[in-house]
Amino acid sequence: MNFDFTEEQLMIRKMAKKFADEEIAPHAKENDRNCHFPEDILKKMASLGFLGGPVPQEYGGSGFDYISYAVMSEEIGRVDSSIRTTISVQISLIELGILEWGTEEQKKKYIPALCKGEIIGCFALTEPDAGSDASKQTTTARYKNGKWILNGSKMWISNGGIADIAILFAQTDKAKKHKGIAAFIVDTKTRGFSSNEITGKMGLRASNTAALFLEDVEIPENCLFGEVGEGFTPASRYGYYFHEICFGCRLSVFLFTGLEI
Repeated sequence: MNFDFTEEQLMIRKMAKKFADEEIAPHAKENDRNCHFPEDILKKMASLGFLGGPVPQEYGGSGFDYISYAVMSEEIGRVDSSIRTTISVQISLIELGILEWGTEEQKKKYIPALCKGEIIGCFALTEPDAGSDASKQTTTARYKNGKWILNGSKMWISNGGIADIAILFAQTDKAKKHKGIAAFIVDTKTRGFSSNEITGKMGLRASNTAALFLEDVEIPENCLFGEVGEGFTPASRYGYYFHEICFGCRLSVFLFTGLEI
């Protein structure tokens, strides 16, 4: 088996390295010191197709293979892990999550805009009392008159304060435990949805992190992401994938190819 990079992978790596050295590195220290989220850099990355990553071109993605995506992430993380965090959430959790579990309507509505950087997403899973154990969700989702009503809070959400949409997890039936969890795609501008940026972090200060609050947030039925009771699957599976690529681990290459864990 040949483990050498292909010409295309080497080209993407070279392009990512050049961008990281010329566009990200010169501002990384200042952005970190000032806790500044570099929106301008993200837009430049989108114009180069970096935010499209491994998403198929039919949905507006760049169609990278997963090794190309991994080395691109490594080159960016090499100079600024804050920006690497932002794109890891945008691509690994939001775009690829919708690609796998979203309806065709949701894919066409959100993925092209995410790949272009027109909207930013966040993965609203962690709660003040439910971190690594996703089954302990206390945020609730109640179905009434053709709408879902969400109440609760989330904590330590990367991109949370700047996101346009959130893949958000909530409990529909506490008695069913993890089998009662559902996921939703929520417009952060919806009435009752608010965020509070978390500052004073020890690292990744140029990456936006926030607490989210939901007070009687009403969303349409078509915002359901997958089926009721299936929310625990993307919560646990993609949470693990994100953890791997966050630390620049080459093991992510194998995980992202679909190896079940």
